[in-house]
Amino acid sequence: ATITALVDLPFVFLFIAVIFWIGGPVGVVPLMAVPLIILIGLSLQRQLGEIIQMSFRCAAQKQGLLIESLSTIETVKALSGEGVLQRKWEQLVGTVARLGIKARTLSSAIVNISVTVQQSATVGVIVVGVYLIAERELTIGALVACTILSGRALAPLGQVAGLMTRYHQSKQALATLHNIMQLPVERPPTKSFVHRPHIRGEIEFRNVTFSYPGQQTPALSNVSFRVGAGERVGLIGRIGSGKSTVEKLVLGLYKPSSGSILIDGVDINQIDPAVLRRNVGYVPQDVVLFYGTVKENILFSAPHADDAAMLRAAEIAGVTEFVHPSAQGFDLRIGERGEGLSGGQRQTVAVARALLLDPPVLIMDEPTNALDNRSEESFKSKLEKTLPAKTFLLVTHRASLLTLVPRLIVLDGGRIVADGPKEQVMQALSGGKISVAKR
Repeated sequence: ATITALVDLPFVFLFIAVIFWIGGPVGVVPLMAVPLIILIGLSLQRQLGEIIQMSFRCAAQKQGLLIESLSTIETVKALSGEGVLQRKWEQLVGTVARLGIKARTLSSAIVNISVTVQQSATVGVIVVGVYLIAERELTIGALVACTILSGRALAPLGQVAGLMTRYHQSKQALATLHNIMQLPVERPPTKSFVHRPHIRGEIEFRNVTFSYPGQQTPALSNVSFRVGAGERVGLIGRIGSGKSTVEKLVLGLYKPSSGSILIDGVDINQIDPAVLRRNVGYVPQDVVLFYGTVKENILFSAPHADDAAMLRAAEIAGVTEFVHPSAQGFDLRIGERGEGLSGGQRQTVAVARALLLDPPVLIMDEPTNALDNRSEESFKSKLEKTLPAKTFLLVTHRASLLTLVPRLIVLDGGRIVADGPKEQVMQALSGGKISVAKR
């Protein structure tokens, strides 16, 4: 339809010229109808575009609410939040429906007005033609020809009015797609990275300041420290002090606003993110597992890993304690986001996943907060045997885990307030020698 309308457009004025040639003054009627149809269509296009844009935005919010509700269904039920989400859903559905009706009504109005003008032009051609026939300046055959040509000349303009609705919808969809395609790429094809297939594990922050997107208050402010290869360091501090942010920056998930991060003396921006993360085992505070089996989740980052590596990692993490009693073993099914496993079991799978490739750098954020005391002690004793040759960053609020690290870095308000041997830092904290801002 779009191609047909565009092909027909040049013939509008050709047909009107023929009408002038056949009927003389009769051609004035369709000639006046052309700008009238165009002006009416253009006057309503802006309003139509705004409505379609709002409709796309509300539809995206509706889909986001649906996904969020389904992924957190247990929390929603536990908090009796079904009614709240249902009201939000109904409001968004109603808004999308109303905007859709407005867009269709306005689009129909543009088409109907165009058709009305076309029909009025046809009537006008006949009226003018009749007067000309009475004056013997036009024949009946010429009037019939002018009437047919008038309808044929104005028909493409009615099609164009209808196509404007699809144009605005396509334009908004293309704008949304363009915004996605303009997002920064971690590994642009034009950038060459420093080849570092093996990382020793030396980490250095030099005057690093970082703010999360959309946040004015920096999560880290002028942070500097160095962790040697094979060194074990604990990051402690209040909630929101910047501990997890340090981990994410080391993983290259974010780029610092200012300052630099060096891995083995090389700026992290010069290291391929995929290579960096293959050399780092990461256990996040909020564990996310995927639909499949326990084995598939452990092998998620390295499906090619052999069974010996998987069993070693599973033994250290404590996965074997719940898969061995099961008849399915490592083929035990896991639902979306780890459904079917307890919080502690999910955490052990996440730890095994981090240990699978025996990486030179380990980063763990509260790795035992869902484990009982016995499981935690067993995990500590097994993990400690693998740590001597690894760089180890530990974020925790549990004093029992600090036996794994000889050095502590204390963060508060995005700044380092203490850094040194564990015993000295703990004494300074307990003695009030380290000032921590009140919140």
